[in-house]
Amino acid sequence: MPGLIDRILASGSQSPPRMFLYAAAFILLFAVLYQAHEWIAPRKQILTIGLAGPMSGPYADVGLSMKRGAMLAIKDINQSGKLEKYELRLAVVDDRSTAKYNGYAEKSAKKLVETPGLIGIIGHYFSIASIVAGDVYRSSRIPFISPSATLPVVTADNEWAFSIMPDDYFQSRFLANYVLHGLDRKNIAVINDNTAYGRSLKEYFTAEMKINDVTPTVVAEMNYKDVNMELFKNRIKQFSDSDMIFLAMNYTNAAEIIKLLRKNGVETDVIGGESLGGELFIRNAGIYAEDVYAVTPYLPSLFGEASKQFQIAFLKEFQVEANWISTYSYEAAQLIAHALGQEAGNGTEVRNILRKMIKKQDAMPSIAGDLYFNERSFSQRNLWVGQVKHGRYIPARFQLTHIKYQELAKMRQTDSDIFYFDNHFMKRATVVYTGIYIDEIETFDPVQGNFVANFNLWFRWDPGKNKNLDFEMTYGKVLTAAVREKYFDKKTNQNFISYSVSARMTDHFPLYYYPFDQQILKIRIKPKLKTNEDLILVTDIDDDSFLTKKLDFSAWKDINHMHFTNNKDFLWSYRNPKYDDKLFVLDHSQYNYHVLMRRESIGYLIAMLPLLVLATSAYVIFTVGYDVISTRYAMGMTTILSAMSYHNVNKLGVGYLVRGDLFFLFSYVLFFLAIVETAFVNYLVNQKEIELARRMDTMALILYPLIVIWILYFLFRVEYSQG
Repeated sequence: MPGLIDRILASGSQSPPRMFLYAAAFILLFAVLYQAHEWIAPRKQILTIGLAGPMSGPYADVGLSMKRGAMLAIKDINQSGKLEKYELRLAVVDDRSTAKYNGYAEKSAKKLVETPGLIGIIGHYFSIASIVAGDVYRSSRIPFISPSATLPVVTADNEWAFSIMPDDYFQSRFLANYVLHGLDRKNIAVINDNTAYGRSLKEYFTAEMKINDVTPTVVAEMNYKDVNMELFKNRIKQFSDSDMIFLAMNYTNAAEIIKLLRKNGVETDVIGGESLGGELFIRNAGIYAEDVYAVTPYLPSLFGEASKQFQIAFLKEFQVEANWISTYSYEAAQLIAHALGQEAGNGTEVRNILRKMIKKQDAMPSIAGDLYFNERSFSQRNLWVGQVKHGRYIPARFQLTHIKYQELAKMRQTDSDIFYFDNHFMKRATVVYTGIYIDEIETFDPVQGNFVANFNLWFRWDPGKNKNLDFEMTYGKVLTAAVREKYFDKKTNQNFISYSVSARMTDHFPLYYYPFDQQILKIRIKPKLKTNEDLILVTDIDDDSFLTKKLDFSAWKDINHMHFTNNKDFLWSYRNPKYDDKLFVLDHSQYNYHVLMRRESIGYLIAMLPLLVLATSAYVIFTVGYDVISTRYAMGMTTILSAMSYHNVNKLGVGYLVRGDLFFLFSYVLFFLAIVETAFVNYLVNQKEIELARRMDTMALILYPLIVIWILYFLFRVEYSQG
């Protein structure tokens, strides 16, 4: 036996510093091998996504927005690791295009297709540039996805072309129905500019009005650079007498035309297509943009948590807010990655997968709604209408939504809000602007899974047929709710009601990382079921910091607040004979307010001081002389029993091990090993191998703190989720 020990501890003849190096190297090697799966990654194939847009000239802001969206998408895709085989890069070219000029589009496309590893292209911004460049991409067999092109001819004869925007045909018809059924306006004027985009919008808009037996009061074509002022002034009365003016033109022309209208006393409401639906139009039109309606491709307050996370990430990355152009460029890159994730390895395979995405069940979940295409390779997603209020677009007070079950719509044909469009029954839904100000978190019990919050809640909405609005909690119960203020504002035609609420919310709070855990306290509100079908809750405050109060309390620190809305399904019919014994799953709109709390772990560390004292006591074992070996045994057993007793006092009472529990379990093992080492040393002493026993103690004195440090690193290297 002594000979075996000599061989095992051969390094014991070395000086303690060298022994320390050997021991440290052993611990380091073990840790490196343990983490090897994180540090060693397989080599990936480099693929490139091309981006083509106006990076210079009057529309350089558009190009910059496209570039930022694509850059963030590629960063997110690469960091997510969802493409195991590939790493993406971005190649950018300037097509120098404008609404009328596309002379460089073909040359920029030819330059782009020469890029090594090119798998797909984002662009172009203008439809005409997309058509010209599309011929190059088709001949090179490279799919391209425009974030903004709307002319139907872009994809008509090009199976390699896709657009995330619904085309002019659908968009214009949608706007006509929105004006007629959403806003109940019948006396409508149309102004278009002399561009392909403007004429296309005008043609389809007026055709849809004719289907609804409505004739525009006036149809005029004008470009702000050469407006016939005499003819314009002759039409001012017609414009003023109209209920609505439809501007069929891009945002630069629209901004100048609306200035001209307002300066000549025309106060009629104005509506436009997606080109007007962003901050670029507002920036050009200035104060004259106020109250304008437009198809707004990206209204963050209408979308869910993924959209909110995208907003936060974009603002952090570029220090500006994301607009719809950035968002749709981001989604275009994600679409290409989505195809690559389905075993596509070249442009043809990417194209084939995209062309199969023509059903909702094949859609890619996205930040602005599920993304799939129609038979014309344009986006099939819902359109939303925004209105400029205080210099930014917010969801307009009414929206058009599909009725989920067409057979139910047939039963409601007498309902004035139901109409038929694009082979579907649709309805008008009322937008409810919703806000919360949390005053305090009264109690929080993560083990039992509940907390009590006191907050102020308000709703603003056009009463229409929803004269009253009652609410309830999702996964919770209202304890008290007192009306603070309630009235109808004739000027804005809005009901307003605010409450002081105390509510108990229930949820599951994962405690695996206790005591270094973060928890999300979720307040979720919905209209009562009797009104939910025709109401859409949206966040009334875009800037979270404006109404954020620090909610630190007890052992918890308030880290961040976030609010958003989403839809939740619920079973509605319960095989009711009235509905032919069928089951219908409808959805209700839900408002979510999340508060991210981090546990103040310093209190836990102070509470764990006795365990640290025990760990130190176990360390002292190795210094006790051999003449009192029984003392070493006693100290070892005492540390184990004391730790077990202290652990019972500090258990959370959940049905799984948390990090704190694991710390105790590792401590038991460590203390037990100290006893085993004592037994081993005792054996050596009895065998008169005093020098070997000393070497064993020396090794234990070196390894013990290193093992403790490694255990702490292993247990508490927490990667916090920001929810």
